[in-house]
Amino acid sequence: MELHLLSQELSEELARIESITKDVVKKSDLSIVLCRNLLTKLKRYISKKKFESPAKEILFFKYTKQVPLSNLVYFFELKSFEIHYPKGDGSTKRKYTTRKLKKLNDFFSRNLDFIQYIDQGKTYLDTHYFTREYFNEFNITHARYYFRDPDFSTSHDLLLAKLSANRRLITYLDHRLKNIDRPNGHPFIPLTQLNWTASKTDMTELAYALKSSRAVNDGKVSIGEIIKTLETGVYIGIDV
Repeated sequence: MELHLLSQELSEELARIESITKDVVKKSDLSIVLCRNLLTKLKRYISKKKFESPAKEILFFKYTKQVPLSNLVYFFELKSFEIHYPKGDGSTKRKYTTRKLKKLNDFFSRNLDFIQYIDQGKTYLDTHYFTREYFNEFNITHARYYFRDPDFSTSHDLLLAKLSANRRLITYLDHRLKNIDRPNGHPFIPLTQLNWTASKTDMTELAYALKSSRAVNDGKVSIGEIIKTLETGVYIGIDV
């Protein structure tokens, strides 16, 4: 079974849902079901077959599993935000959204070392972070809301998923803030998703080109972060 193909199919299906479903809660519900179904399928497969090497295990937990897991976290948190979104005036909505943004920024502050490790494309701790052998050696404080199966989890696979999801959430919440003061008929439409469908080699070459041309964040971004963004989906806000 080509596990990465299952993750690619999920990305394509999530993009289809994004394109045809405008209601955020409904879109989140549909996406959550798809992500959970794939995670269940991956878990069953992993329980029956051992990885050929630590490198293959790292590949699975650092990349393949991240597609359904990061999307599951994202859509779970997105739905939670929307169903609790206040119905009051702009001040109330702004206060609620700003409070959520502060919590997300607190997450980035607490996990700065790990974020730098990922963004700089480092790999020397991958065996500890993304194989199950070291699952119990870390104080996992970021997982209190999620069930952790030691046979299907590593110490940092969920943290990586939350990193990806929270970056997307910050973009969404920033757009939400801009919507509060916009007049009717001139909305800020967020989250048009673009999914990478070419080869990993093509992706790497593009990442280096974007880095060298300073086309992304004026060059103040790592190759690893560009690649990670391309792998998990590029989200573009559209001002109309």
